[in-house]
Amino acid sequence: MIKNALNDFFKFKDYFAYNVRVNLRLKVSNTFLGYLWWLLDPLLQMLVYTIIVDFIFRRGEANFPVFVFCGLLSWKWFSSTMNYSVSCIKSNSGVLNQVYVPKFLFPLQETTVNFVKFLFGFIILFVMLFFFKIVPTIHFFEIIPIVFSNYLFIFAVSLILTHLGVFIADLKNLLGHLIRIWWYLSPGMYSLNFISEKYRWVFWLNPNTAFFESYRNVIMYSKSPHYISLIIWDVISLILIYVGLRIIYQFDRSYSKII
Repeated sequence: MIKNALNDFFKFKDYFAYNVRVNLRLKVSNTFLGYLWWLLDPLLQMLVYTIIVDFIFRRGEANFPVFVFCGLLSWKWFSSTMNYSVSCIKSNSGVLNQVYVPKFLFPLQETTVNFVKFLFGFIILFVMLFFFKIVPTIHFFEIIPIVFSNYLFIFAVSLILTHLGVFIADLKNLLGHLIRIWWYLSPGMYSLNFISEKYRWVFWLNPNTAFFESYRNVIMYSKSPHYISLIIWDVISLILIYVGLRIIYQFDRSYSKII
């Protein structure tokens, strides 16, 4: 099955690359500001959270805009991919009714598209680091394994949602609420220091805790990421990818009948 997926990927690699380029252009084709929205979107969200948490409630961390932005970049990558994946087979029914396309390419494509947008966010991040006088150290290069783990996890979950979205009609509506709840249960705009040590371990069951805290360590605090947590989520992600690919190939012929 993994061998089939790899063979299909290399067979359709040109189609995959073309779709990534087209989708990157489509996401900004109907906007006046174009690619600037990739910078403004997380920036405006960061400003909203900064006003609410730091200025109104006075509960923000030191350098709070950078603190929350580190979490937002990862979160936007995750949430945007999930929202697309849950309906990606149905939205591509026109193509699927004409030619065969491996279904796992759709969530992989969106994971990659949003990864490019994630990288664009670093333009704003570097400006903020300069403004708040945060000097990156050699630990910054440890961001590579974090991004790798983040990519694996996002693709893994998107595979599962790609399958479920075909059979559960209301999943897309439900997912929006679940994603919003997940964000508030993740330490995106608050520090784990506000959580009682007695219950802090519960938050480490959330993969976003490992990602958010690791990004902040290498970007803000000149520390190494939480490698043990990242490795654990790597293993879980690989298992989910295997399960997701297996299910998608198993139901491959059923999708066209339903959509």
